[in-house]
Amino acid sequence: MKLVEFFNNYSNEAECKAEFRRLREKQGVICKKCNSKDEYWWLKSKELYECKKCGFRMSLKSGTVMENSKLTYQYWFIAMHLMTSTKKTISALEMQLQLGHKYYECIWGMMHKIRLVMGKRDDLYQLNDETEIDEAYYSTKYIFEENEFTGQKENLKRGKGSQKKTSVLVMASQKRIQRKKIKPNQDTSYGMPKYLKMKVVENGTIEEIKSTTEKSVDESSSIKADKAKAYPKSFRTYEKVELYDMSKHESGKILPWSSKAITNSKNLIKAIHHAVEAPYLQNYLNEFCFKYNRRYFGEKVFDRLVIAAVSFVWY
Repeated sequence: MKLVEFFNNYSNEAECKAEFRRLREKQGVICKKCNSKDEYWWLKSKELYECKKCGFRMSLKSGTVMENSKLTYQYWFIAMHLMTSTKKTISALEMQLQLGHKYYECIWGMMHKIRLVMGKRDDLYQLNDETEIDEAYYSTKYIFEENEFTGQKENLKRGKGSQKKTSVLVMASQKRIQRKKIKPNQDTSYGMPKYLKMKVVENGTIEEIKSTTEKSVDESSSIKADKAKAYPKSFRTYEKVELYDMSKHESGKILPWSSKAITNSKNLIKAIHHAVEAPYLQNYLNEFCFKYNRRYFGEKVFDRLVIAAVSFVWY
C-alpha cells in the first residue's frame, strides 16, 4: 500500500479504530474468563465487550497486541504500515521521529510487540517439500561483566562459543520446477524458494535442534543440511535426509536459499540497527521472515499484519 493510499483509508483515529474492531470481530472475540467465542454484546456507551455467558467485560484492545497500550490506534497502524511497506525495516528512533512522539521507549516497545506477533503468526504454519537447514552465527551486543573481587572483565571467547555470537537455525523450503531441456544431459529441474523460518537456538544441542525442527518442518519433508555433529541424530524422524560435507562443497550451491537468507538478514540488521542485543534478535528475525514469506502479497501484507495484531497478544 502506498503512503497516499494508506492515509486516504486511515486518515484519523476513528477510522483506524473502526477497522481494528471490524477485523477483530471477523477473527472472533474470545472471552478471557470463560473462553466463549463470539457470544458478546458491544456496549457502545462504554466501548466494551460484555460476554453473554459470564458477564465479563473487556476493552477493544484487550486480548490483542495493543493490550495495556496507551498509544493511539493510528500510531499502531502507521507503525505497521511503515514496517511492511518496504523490503527493509525502520529503526525505532526513525519511527519516533516520523510519529512525532515525545518518548522513545514506548515506540521501541510497540515495534517489538509487533515483531512478536509476526513470529506467532508464522508459528501457525510448518515448512514442507524440500527444506534446507543451516546454522548461522549472528553478531550481537554483549555487556561484559566485571569480577566483583578483581574488578577485571571476563575474557572474550573465540569461535562458536563467543559471547558476541548468537546461534540461529535457518530453515528454507523450496519447490522443484521442471524446465525445457536444451542439452541432452541437462538437469531439467531447479528449485524455487517458498517459505522461511529462522529460530534462535541458545545451546545448539541435539534436543534443542530436534524440537525446533519438528515444530517448524513437516515430517513429510525431505531435509538437506551439512554434516554437523548434531544433525544426523536430530533429523531421524524424517524419511529423506541428505547431509553434505560442506568442506568439499560451496554452501551457495548445496544450500542456496538458506545461504541467501542468512546473508540478506545479516546485512539488513547491520545496516538499520547497528547493534542488536541477543534477547531481541529473534524479534528482528521474525520481521524478516514475516515479510519474506509474504513477498508476493503486495499491499495485502499490511492487512495480514493487522489480522495478526488482533489475533495474538504480545506476551
